[in-house]
Amino acid sequence: MKLAYRPDIDGLRAIAVLAVLFFHTEVPGFCGGFVGVDIFFVISGFLITSILLNDIKEDNFSIARFYERRIRRIFPALFPVIIFSLIIGVYLLDSNAFKDFGESITATALFSSNILFWSQAGYFDTHSMQKPLLHTWSLAVEEQFYIIFPIALFFVHRFLKGRILLFLLITALLSFVASIYWVNKEPTATFYLVHTRAWELLVGSILAINILPKPSSYIQSNFFSILGIGLIFYSVLFYTDKTLFPGINAAIPVLGAALVIHSGNTADRSIVFKFLKLKPFVFIGLISYSLYLWHWVFIAYYKYILFRPLNEGEKIAIIILSLIVATISWKYAESPFRGKALAVIDRNKIFIYSASILAIASGIGLVIYTQEGMPMRYPKANRVVSQAKWEWYPNSAFGNLEPLSNNVSPGRFGRPGTKPTFILWGDSHAMALLPGLDEKARQYGLSGFVATHSSCPPLLGIDDMANQYNDIEFNNNVLLFIKNHPEIKTIILSGAWPGYPDDELYGVFDQNKSIRRYNLLEAGLKTTVEKLIIMNRKVAFVTDVPWLRIGDISRYLYMSIRFPMYYNDLSDAAPTRQEYNELNHSVLDIMKKMANSNKVTIIHPEEKLYNNVGKCIFIVDGLSLYRDEAHLSTFGSHYVSTIFDDILKQIVKQRVNARPQSMRPGRASR
Repeated sequence: MKLAYRPDIDGLRAIAVLAVLFFHTEVPGFCGGFVGVDIFFVISGFLITSILLNDIKEDNFSIARFYERRIRRIFPALFPVIIFSLIIGVYLLDSNAFKDFGESITATALFSSNILFWSQAGYFDTHSMQKPLLHTWSLAVEEQFYIIFPIALFFVHRFLKGRILLFLLITALLSFVASIYWVNKEPTATFYLVHTRAWELLVGSILAINILPKPSSYIQSNFFSILGIGLIFYSVLFYTDKTLFPGINAAIPVLGAALVIHSGNTADRSIVFKFLKLKPFVFIGLISYSLYLWHWVFIAYYKYILFRPLNEGEKIAIIILSLIVATISWKYAESPFRGKALAVIDRNKIFIYSASILAIASGIGLVIYTQEGMPMRYPKANRVVSQAKWEWYPNSAFGNLEPLSNNVSPGRFGRPGTKPTFILWGDSHAMALLPGLDEKARQYGLSGFVATHSSCPPLLGIDDMANQYNDIEFNNNVLLFIKNHPEIKTIILSGAWPGYPDDELYGVFDQNKSIRRYNLLEAGLKTTVEKLIIMNRKVAFVTDVPWLRIGDISRYLYMSIRFPMYYNDLSDAAPTRQEYNELNHSVLDIMKKMANSNKVTIIHPEEKLYNNVGKCIFIVDGLSLYRDEAHLSTFGSHYVSTIFDDILKQIVKQRVNARPQSMRPGRASR
């Protein structure tokens, strides 16, 4: 028995895909448009389960036919997207981005891209927003779900008759509970992985059983459908990338989609049903899969070449282009494999062709990945990319730099076999100084400890609420370590100083916000320095480096070499000396007040990064001194390393003076 066509479901698909499209093109008012994927999950669960149950009840279930349907549904539109993305990627992407892209091709072909993107980063971060195949994570979730679900449903029907609803309810509940629990502990994994997303598809499956009471009147039908569409619009309008998701927050759009689907399964057609079955919505619903696939490729590549937000004209152009290409894809790629006149009828050929294409795609992706993104394509431009990185963290010679407790010693650097006499203490900006400082320490025959923690300024008694770490405990442990090691005579403090006085930090504000925040920074610095001086230690402040205006500076330099006619003006990429001084003046004033003592000095890396006319230097010999907008690369760290000459000379002198006179240089010749 063929299932009745539901035009309202195509209309609901249109709502889902438009929400995603407008979210990705940053149309105002659609900050929660990512929930469109959750609506797709519910629709998919409903339709696929309806088909499966129909086949099972008619004793016509075939796992081979089920996967044939999935192949006909998924592959014809997906393969052209992968091919197009590959062609553009070969021409456009730098070696790092192309290497990641190669890995994503293989993962997409094996329907495991959700696992790959989970392992790499979060869905909402800037780097992910430039991955052409990022959106295939949702396809991977569905296909992983459908590897097990049809067989499980068949066996439950065969051996546990009458228990299908119980099976679906228990499975959905377990998945939902897992989603709620893990979204607080592992939000990225919860977002991407199938076991914390399965409940959304299973909600659709429960609807497909068709045992829930139908709306008994036109009023009820309207109530449920309007409530459902209202829940969807609420989540689209008011959710943001800061919303903890999925978890309990995903229940709102999922319930909304379920109510709309359920209320449409009645003779009393609601207002929402009549709205969703309008031809424009039905048409967009029909092309929704192709639209979902193509729109993101255009956005990702455009964001790759763009170093600013999309303007209104660009948003409109991408939306129109996506609709046009999706229509072509639906008509000439999807429809021939799903209509009455099928392009390929033989099931065996379908499986053979699909497996062959998947194997070829996987192989191509693997070659790209193992060849490190093929930097030989554009060697001069890719040289910038290969150099604009930091080779010390997290897999560095110093090990894991972040954990520090009473039982864990900080990392060591400098000349091996030499007793450490100083320590570098700070955040990731301190980490970025390590390669150059390590080289200098070796030159002077010195070694030191390193106690660094991302986003954790070396400020005693101050906790940066914006990160997940206990900064107070970490810094107290560093101080205790210094106290217990009197051989540490000099403490070098480094941090992203102008970055910490921010609205999200510290959690203590008054009407004079800027003054209050700097007072807190001053209090933290003063407390830290006073306690170190009481211990008879010398302190050296390292001022912060200039912050560039472009986050992915290596990509920008790559594009300036690849396409010099479009990226020929680098002057706007960095702040002037005056802008640097304005941003840092409060922090510098605090440091200067404390530097009156001969126990406190200031080290200025920015002096190496500005020329005589106040222009920031961030490229030397065609290579980048930065790895991102605020962190030095390994090359940059070595470039500024001479700033440590004076302090290291003092440490050498201090160490020599601390020796008995008989052991000092020159005594043997007397």
